[in-house]
Amino acid sequence: MSHAWRLIIGSAASLVTTALAATESALSAQDLSILPRQQVQLISQEISGDASYEHIRFTTQFHKPGWANGANGLWEIAHYVESKAKEYGLDQVRVIKQPWPEGRPWNSRLADLWIVEPEPERIASTLQTQLHLADNSHPTDVTAALVDIGAGAEEDYRDKDVAGAIVLTYGSMESAMREAVIRRHALGVVWYPSPFRSRYVGYADQVNWTNVGEATAEGQPTFAFVLSIRQGLALSARLRTSKAPIKVHALVNAQFSSVAGDQPWAVLVEAFIRGSEPGLGQDVVLTAHMQEEKFSADDDGSGVGNTLEVARALSALIRDGRVPRPKRNIRFWWTTENQSERKYFADHPDTTRRLWVNVNQDMVGLNQGLNLMGAQNVTRLPATRFHFFNDVVEAVIEYMVATNTGRPPQQQAGTPLYPLPHLSHLGTRSRFDAKTVFYHSNTDHQTFNETPIGVPGITFTDGPNNYIHTSDDDLWTIDRTQLGRSAAAVALISYAMASAGRADLPALAGETRGRGAERQVRNLRLGLGWMASESDKASAYRAAVHQVRFAAARERRAVKSLAGVDSIAAAPIIVALLQGLDGQEARELEELERTYRVTTGKEPPPPAGRNPAEEELARLRPVVVGGPKEFFPKRDQVQTPEIAGLHVLMAFETLNAVDGVRSGLDIYRLVAAEAREAGSYHYGVVTADAVLQYLRFVAGLGLIRLS
Repeated sequence: MSHAWRLIIGSAASLVTTALAATESALSAQDLSILPRQQVQLISQEISGDASYEHIRFTTQFHKPGWANGANGLWEIAHYVESKAKEYGLDQVRVIKQPWPEGRPWNSRLADLWIVEPEPERIASTLQTQLHLADNSHPTDVTAALVDIGAGAEEDYRDKDVAGAIVLTYGSMESAMREAVIRRHALGVVWYPSPFRSRYVGYADQVNWTNVGEATAEGQPTFAFVLSIRQGLALSARLRTSKAPIKVHALVNAQFSSVAGDQPWAVLVEAFIRGSEPGLGQDVVLTAHMQEEKFSADDDGSGVGNTLEVARALSALIRDGRVPRPKRNIRFWWTTENQSERKYFADHPDTTRRLWVNVNQDMVGLNQGLNLMGAQNVTRLPATRFHFFNDVVEAVIEYMVATNTGRPPQQQAGTPLYPLPHLSHLGTRSRFDAKTVFYHSNTDHQTFNETPIGVPGITFTDGPNNYIHTSDDDLWTIDRTQLGRSAAAVALISYAMASAGRADLPALAGETRGRGAERQVRNLRLGLGWMASESDKASAYRAAVHQVRFAAARERRAVKSLAGVDSIAAAPIIVALLQGLDGQEARELEELERTYRVTTGKEPPPPAGRNPAEEELARLRPVVVGGPKEFFPKRDQVQTPEIAGLHVLMAFETLNAVDGVRSGLDIYRLVAAEAREAGSYHYGVVTADAVLQYLRFVAGLGLIRLS
């Protein structure tokens, strides 16, 4: 073993024996070990948040609703992205139109809602905001009485005849369509958010993005207009005090067809920066989605713009010889969120073997000064997909935060605001509030992580965000500086992964094992905390033991993934790092035993007996039997299980853990420990009964076999 590797392994062991400081100096992250300093500076400075912003100017011209319903605006944006990718010199640029098995294209031209009696007054119009019209509203031209049904509960219909009328409600759109339109034959709905339980209460003039739901499936063509809370309350008060009925005229000019055809479709734009060794079959995939409403500057115009800017910047740097061409392909996918990836994998299942990791951008431009609770969140990988890629991401985020937050104390007045500032010319000078967080889904990286794809994926998603899916998600909420910082981080992550080779193994291994040691110690701390605070010391001890073993198993996956860089050169390194990891696990288990003896005066308890669900799980060795094609039509059922007590993301992880090697009991223990690490407020509490029910549920869909 080389002297350098002894230092790396010794350093990791030293971190463990000193219990690892809980926090790091911000200055320690100002050097990014995974890339040469000059490459870091060139990539960071080439990225322009101002350039990203100009793409958002274009995308926010168009309403592009739904996921796979073929909106004209989505087609416009797909061709814009295609033209820019070609302009930037990317390879194999193409627009992929994907036929969809359900739904209908929908596009609107104009919608107007007027009071016509007693005095003419415009209430809402797509001339004001496209979101005043609910998606999938049918063409109409009617004049009718407006009837207030409040929340739309059964008692709200008493003594009210809504047949042939238009109803005003703050209840759910689904309920209004079912009870007022379908059951009682109202013509349509005027809806506004509930003033009692809506997150929009503090934003009285926001207009929400919504749709008419499934009413058309019942054979009842209908429409809905959408008002802000302020408008809705004012109109409700006016109806209560009016001495005469109020009549309204509703005009909707819409059609169920599109410029790209009358059948439903999704769309994906693909482009490449070719690597010097594309035969490695380890593409780094960057994603962002093009659909959403007209007001979608942050969600996800920001991601679309930033992905274009990363493509432009890296292509220019490589073309000009300022940075070397990476070994691996960098593949760019501008998508119809989740759906076009799932359709692509269903149509081309072999593609999954050519993909290494995924970086998604979904909401990366919010002006943090407007939303003081918000931050740029970056997900860690779920435990089932853990990989050294996670530590590359964390290293870059720490670097970008440290170099764009505060001034080191030794610096004097007149020096730059931040150590290595990344500032857009027309953006703010705010600090970069970014952090890595526990895994979440509901955007494009989810498709990569999920079974049966299994490609490690992370996402940049700011939040909490009080503007998304409303008329406030517009250009005024976007900060070019935050756009640029997120894009620079994505470019650094992507280039580091695509370029990783034998010479980079020491730095990558150091990040992976060092951060892994910290994560192991964190789980030890959690276990010791349970043993100190829980009254049932035996149960707390057993949970702590499982937690330490879970953390060690996860870190083994990360260490072993280093083989993907260079399997021959990495082999002895991996062996050495695993020895250090095993030693840390053994010491932590010994510490749990000592702590139990000291605090209870007893010997540690033996493993607990299994309950019936655990016994059943222990007999199972689940195997995935469906591929992307088989999962595609059943994905929505898999994603939204109705299993009591099992958080949807833990259902996601339960299925991800099915590999033909783990027993059902192994899967339960993995998922339960992952949920405990985050805290019950995050993923809930995982029970053996819930895991068993979920596995049976997915087996009933024919996607796994419970051997």
